[in-house]
Amino acid sequence: MKIIISTLFFLSTFSVLSAQRLLSLNEAIEIAKRDSYASKAATLSFMSGYWSYRQYKATWLPSLGLSGTLMNYDRSIVEARDYETGRVSYVDNNSLYNYVRLSVNQNLPWADGTLSLRSDLSRFDQFDYDQITYNSTPLLLYYNQPLRRYSSMRWNKRIQPLQFERAKRSFLETMQSITINVTGYYFSALSAQSNLKQSLAKHKDLSTLYAKTSKKMELGLVTKGELLQLELAMLNAEMSIGYNRLTLENRLFALFSYLHISDYKNIELVAPTTLPEISISSDDVISRAYSNSTHSITQQLSLLSAEQNLAYTKANNGLQVSLQAQIGLTQSADGLRSAYRNLKDNEIIGITFSLPIYDWGLGRGKTRMAKAQLELARTQVAQNNLDFEQEIRTTVMYFNNQAEQCKISRRALEIAEETYLMAYKRYENGAMTVTDFNVANNELESAQAQYLSQLNTFWSYYYTIQRLTLYDYIKNRNIDCDFDELVK
Repeated sequence: MKIIISTLFFLSTFSVLSAQRLLSLNEAIEIAKRDSYASKAATLSFMSGYWSYRQYKATWLPSLGLSGTLMNYDRSIVEARDYETGRVSYVDNNSLYNYVRLSVNQNLPWADGTLSLRSDLSRFDQFDYDQITYNSTPLLLYYNQPLRRYSSMRWNKRIQPLQFERAKRSFLETMQSITINVTGYYFSALSAQSNLKQSLAKHKDLSTLYAKTSKKMELGLVTKGELLQLELAMLNAEMSIGYNRLTLENRLFALFSYLHISDYKNIELVAPTTLPEISISSDDVISRAYSNSTHSITQQLSLLSAEQNLAYTKANNGLQVSLQAQIGLTQSADGLRSAYRNLKDNEIIGITFSLPIYDWGLGRGKTRMAKAQLELARTQVAQNNLDFEQEIRTTVMYFNNQAEQCKISRRALEIAEETYLMAYKRYENGAMTVTDFNVANNELESAQAQYLSQLNTFWSYYYTIQRLTLYDYIKNRNIDCDFDELVK
């Protein structure tokens, strides 16, 4: 069947945009993903997650640090106790203290401990006694191992990779949200563009018929009432032109402002009349949504956060034990070189612990509250999954039905166009009244608006499914991004 959609887009002499370049929906989407403020904000949001993950990864790498205290001058009165008599007296203090430490630190992921290699040097000047003391620790190996206490490193090892993966998926979902937004802006402007073209074409047809009817009235073939009805319709069409022109300008501004395009005077929009012939399974969409979207990761992180809070509460409420050990060499002397000679052993090992004995039930209450929050998180996750699946099934159901709706509305537009052409000829030949002709014209306008609305709904549903699954069902591939290139 030959499809005639002559008045929908009016790619003719009636074009009000004097367009030199056509802009399709796909082109608008690509521009928005590349140039819009929304895409730049999405990139910056991902970069924040990227550097947060890089910072976490750096905690498992060796770090070299230099720290110390310089020019710490102290002139004061300090307490002094006689070690033989125990008598306390206050003496003048006039000293200068300098200290520097070079250290290499390494967190051990397999043991959840911290290993440090240090080298220390300090100088203590006592001006009242004209004495200088150097204290050196050329080499010191220090290790701290939590045996029974809360470990943030262990929890970060579970949480941080998930957060980074969510940041990547969130970026892809934001790109799909941009696609949905562009689709809404595009069809809104396209509808206004179609309305303006239709009102111009309607005004032209009515003007032609008015001129012919005026001649017929002079010959007594029509009444003055019919001519006045035609003139009224022509004036209404003229008013519609002004209104539709302003509406189009506003909607074009909204669209191209979102696309970050300032010069759009010579751009004309074209409706995507070709629809992909695809039918999507709800079960397939649900499976891909759980595998690809941020939903499953968000639910995992929600549970992990509640479990982390419970672990933290239990650790602070119960016995906490840590092993600390150090082994190295040290010396103290009046001169710098002497401080590095005849080094002495420096060995310390011990266990620290903390155990609350009675706290009036405060710790137990915190633990029970944390357990309740964990159960609440599990309940919310289960409910969120049910709502998520229901949203998917509803969206897929409407999408699969929408293609048929587009076909019906397109056929209705074809019929309305043919009816209008026949009504035009019949009125021109005097076989139809002005009222019936206006009815045919209004039906054509309604059919055009309905067709564009159905197209908008189709693509909105499709891109919503793409955002839920991060999967392109037209090209049959996952939606991905070169994140290494993105962070450059």
